[in-house]
Amino acid sequence: MKKIFALALVCILAAGISSAMDAKELIEKNIEAMGGLDKIEAVKSMTATGNALAQGMEFPFEMKQMRPGLMRLDVTVMGMQMVQAYDGEKGWAINPMAGTQDPQPMGELENKSFKMQADMDGPLINYEEKGYTVEYIGEAEVEGTPVFQLRLDTHLDIVMDMYFDQEFFLVIKQSATINYEEKVIESDTYMSDFQEVGDGIIMPFSIETRMGETTVNQIVLTKVEHNVEIDKSIFAMPVVEPAAAETK
Repeated sequence: MKKIFALALVCILAAGISSAMDAKELIEKNIEAMGGLDKIEAVKSMTATGNALAQGMEFPFEMKQMRPGLMRLDVTVMGMQMVQAYDGEKGWAINPMAGTQDPQPMGELENKSFKMQADMDGPLINYEEKGYTVEYIGEAEVEGTPVFQLRLDTHLDIVMDMYFDQEFFLVIKQSATINYEEKVIESDTYMSDFQEVGDGIIMPFSIETRMGETTVNQIVLTKVEHNVEIDKSIFAMPVVEPAAAETK
């Protein structure tokens, strides 16, 4: 009986070690597939242009990113300029369709989302230092493609299931589960049309987001440049001068 118990304990421990090794190996292969850690960390800034497709309409956009954790997205909607930005600590937005040209601070949910998007390395590189945990789930399929599934918990009420193509080790799908104000928000993001940029960085040029069976939006990149000069001040929320007091 003692031998059986000891054998069972060894199997449990081995399973735990195997799972941890699988997760680590999978992340290492993914980083290598994207160009390697040295090349990824050598990218200090990035600009990207393209079109966002939503509700049957097409909106041109320009995105700028810069270390550490700075991001700005400018989208032209029906002749009006919309801005969403993250200054490294908090996000802000300008939405003229809401009836104002004044910048407004982002809410809690948007801040969490933009903080992750502004991370130029992505969530997997140095994930432990960021306070995240990962778990290897196993093998699965994404629209007929064999994949490895990895679960990343940010401990910020956001959990992501990441699906890696078994042949190329690139993430082709990402499922996010967000707990917010006693509600659960789920979405799936599909990545495709991977292209080489700059000095060998591989990234998707087509990104489609779905909620259930409905496509919410699709982003198609047309041009990406690395290590371009960017004025850091564009990420800071503009100061709105108080309106001059009316003279009586």
